[in-house]
Amino acid sequence: MDNEFNAFDAGVSLGGLRNKTQIRILIAFLVKSVKDPLSESMAIEAVQAHGLANYFEATQALDELIDNGSLVSSESLLYITPKGAASLDELESDVPPTVRETALSDALNFQHAEKNKGSKVDIVEREDGYDVTFIILNKGTPLMKLTVYAADFDQADELKRNFLKNPERVYSTVVATLYV
Repeated sequence: MDNEFNAFDAGVSLGGLRNKTQIRILIAFLVKSVKDPLSESMAIEAVQAHGLANYFEATQALDELIDNGSLVSSESLLYITPKGAASLDELESDVPPTVRETALSDALNFQHAEKNKGSKVDIVEREDGYDVTFIILNKGTPLMKLTVYAADFDQADELKRNFLKNPERVYSTVVATLYV
């Protein structure tokens, strides 16, 4: 691959990508590597979060990948095509592993945060402590509402923080327990 610096580097951190081809490879890698489809905005955010690529270069790279048939965008969600996957198999190693790992970690974190938008916790004080209510929503419809007791506010706040780290784990554990 041509290692020429041919991309704008405004906002790009040391070790970030300054080559247009590498930016396209990184975006295709992200789309192929995540389990759930990645939105266009999350793909751009993932390459920008740690200054791995310039915003304008990343946006242009994404458009080029869609235009050349390497990626398909449907309802702003990205999917890799067989052509894109084949190209990526050949070129993936042209992007440093640390850059790929950092961008993938950011993409997964963005997806996780997006999933957890449908979760919330209400803490209500009562005479002898607090009621902590965990709510998991799916498109506005409650999937689960669970209230537990906490002796003091610190305990209630810790329950809240732990729940919000991984609400789907709480949900799946409760549902699995009920089906046993």
